[in-house]
Amino acid sequence: MSSVPMVARPSVGAAAEKIGAIFLRDARLAISYPMSFWLGWVSIGGQVLAFYFMSKLIGPSRSFGFGGRPGSYFDYVIVNLAFVEFQTVAISSFQRAIRSDQMLGTLEAVLATPTSLPLIVLSSGLWAFTLTAVEVAVYLGVASLLGLDLAHTDLRTAAVFLLLTVACMSPVGVLSAASIMTFKQLGPTNWVANGLAMLLGGVLFPVSKLPVALQYVSWMLPITHALNGIRGAVNGATLVQLAPDALWLAGCAALLLPVSLLAFSHAVRRAKLDGTLGHY
Repeated sequence: MSSVPMVARPSVGAAAEKIGAIFLRDARLAISYPMSFWLGWVSIGGQVLAFYFMSKLIGPSRSFGFGGRPGSYFDYVIVNLAFVEFQTVAISSFQRAIRSDQMLGTLEAVLATPTSLPLIVLSSGLWAFTLTAVEVAVYLGVASLLGLDLAHTDLRTAAVFLLLTVACMSPVGVLSAASIMTFKQLGPTNWVANGLAMLLGGVLFPVSKLPVALQYVSWMLPITHALNGIRGAVNGATLVQLAPDALWLAGCAALLLPVSLLAFSHAVRRAKLDGTLGHY
C-alpha cells in the first residue's frame, strides 16, 4: 500500500508567517510602553508648530522651491523633516532590534530557528518602517492644516523615491547590526548620519548655500539625493526629471545590500564560533 507523500508548505507562505510573527512581536513591545508611544505623536504637533512660526521670519525664495519656482521655507523644511525620518528608522531599527534581543536573551533562540538570516534581519525593521510611514502621514496632515501645499505632488515619483531611500539606507542599518553582533554595543551610526543630514543633506537649508567643497561632500550622501527627489515629487516633478538622483540611489542600494547581508552573516558565524552569540 503506497503512502501519499505529504505536500510541503510553500516556502513563501512560511516566510510570510514568520514575517508576520516578528511584526506582531515588535508592535506589541512598542505599544506596551504607552508613555513613550504617545509622546512620539505629541512631539509631531510640537515640531510642526515650531517650524511654522519660524517660517514666518523667512520669506519665499527660489532656493526653497523647485525648477526655478519660488517656494516657502515651511513647505521646504517640513517635507525634509518628515522624510528624513525614513533614514533614521532605516539606520536605527535593525541595530536596536538585535540589541534588544541580546539584552532579553532571545537572540540565540531566534537564530536557532530554521529561518534565513536575511529574513530575520530585514523583518526586524518592518514594524518601525510601518509606524514611521503613519507618523509621516500624520506629520504632513498636520502641516497641511497650517498651509503645506501638497496639491501638485506626483505620487508615483514620491513612492519610488521613498522605496529607494529605504533600500539605500537600510544596508547601513544592517551593517550597524553586524557591528553590534561583534562589539555588543550600540555605535554612533545614527547620530553621525543624522548630524550629516542636518548639516550637509539639505534638511534645514538648501545645499546650494554651502561652500563648494562641502557641496561635493553633500552629493556623496544618499539623503541629499533622497530629499531632492522627494521635494521634486511634491512640486510635481516626474521620475524622468529626477532620474539622476533615482539612479544614484538605486546604484548605492544594489551595491550596499548584498555587502551588508554578507557582513551580518559573517558576524553571526563569528559569534557562534567564539561562543559569544548570547553575550551582551
